[in-house]
This record gives sequence, structure tokens and C-alpha cells, in this order.
Amino acid sequence: MDITVQLRSLYCLSLLEEESLLRIAEVARKRILFREEVLFEEGEDVGYLYMVCTGSVKLFKVSPEGRELIIRIVKAGDLCGCESLFREDRYLMSAVALEESEIILMPADRFKEVFISESGPAGLRLLESLSTCIQQLVGLIDNLAFKDVELRILDKLYELTYHSSLSDTVTLRLTHQDIASMVGTVREVVSRTMSKLKRKGVVVESTVRGFRVDRARLEELLEQRYSYMKV
Repeated sequence: MDITVQLRSLYCLSLLEEESLLRIAEVARKRILFREEVLFEEGEDVGYLYMVCTGSVKLFKVSPEGRELIIRIVKAGDLCGCESLFREDRYLMSAVALEESEIILMPADRFKEVFISESGPAGLRLLESLSTCIQQLVGLIDNLAFKDVELRILDKLYELTYHSSLSDTVTLRLTHQDIASMVGTVREVVSRTMSKLKRKGVVVESTVRGFRVDRARLEELLEQRYSYMKV
């Protein structure tokens, strides 16, 4: 089947002007993936977007310990690889063929160029915002699947204090329930974890209205935790 006709069947391309669609089609090409062949890996630069024509491809993430979490199975007629095209330009997850599959490869630069020309600056900002939301959601899935509660809390404390003043300690006006809602657990678990972090010197003062965080100790403990996970 003609590549242009196949691309037109994609929902996101179905309303493109013929000239715009041809600009993508003229640089697109087909490829056959064999079972368990890698299409792209998490962290690689986004070089292409992919349409699955036949077969199926799994999108997944892998923890530092090697545990796998399947995010989605991409089937015939679906698009993949576009999750961070308009933001970080790096793949948020990896993709491997589950069976022999025919794929259309579309150069990311041309795809992005066409969409910017079609949607204009306002449309681009919307796409960037959507890409940011997708990245945040994938990060949340990653945290819930692969990280224990203490590490999730440490990550959240780092995120909350990263842009604060240059003082050694930072005050956060948050309750344990607020933290629990942010990291996907319950208040009782956060209270126990915060007590542990107080003994470890990360939380240096705590009241019903908030707590203070020692940023140097927080960064030191995070470095230790992530170094241990990579071993």
C-alpha cells in the first residue's frame, strides 16, 4: 500500500492538507522488524516517529534493577515515539517488536516542522504543554512502579526545594497528607518515613504547619540511594 495512503489513516494526520502530508510521506520509509528487535531505547534522541502497519510493538520502561514495566502495546494503525517530540526530544521509554511487524519511519524533524507550520505558535505551545503533561505522567508511573516510598518522598522533597533560596535549609509549608497525595501513599506511611528522615538529618524541624529540609543532607542521601540502585 502507498505510504501516503497509510499515513492518512493515522488519526493525527487525517486532517492534514495534501501538500503537508506529502512532505512527510516523501521522507518516510518502511522497515520490517523481527520479533524482539529493538525499535528505540529510552533516553535516545527522538530521530523518528513510527507508525505500526502490521504486527505489534511494546512500549516499556526498565528499572535500574532490571524490572520491566509495559506501558502500552502499539498495534496496527497506531503511532509511537511522539510522547516527547515537542519537549525534551528524547524517548521516554523503549520499544521492542512483539512479533514480525511492518513499520513506517517518519523523520522527527520533518514531522515537527509540518505540524508547526500547520498549527502556528499557539498550537506549538499547546503541543509543548501536552508533551510536558505526558512526561510528568510517565514519571509518576515510573516512580510508583519502581521506587519505594522513601525514595519517592526524597525525590519530591528535592523537586520542591530545588528552586528555593541558597540557604542551607528550606521550609516547606506542607502537611504529611499533602506529601502522601503527591507521592501516592497514605499519611501514616509518610509520617513513619518522615520520622526516619529526621533521624537521618534530612528533616531538621517539623511542626503541624510544615517542616524544614537540610538540602545538603537530602542530596547526599539521594546520591547514596541512586548509587545503590545502579550496583
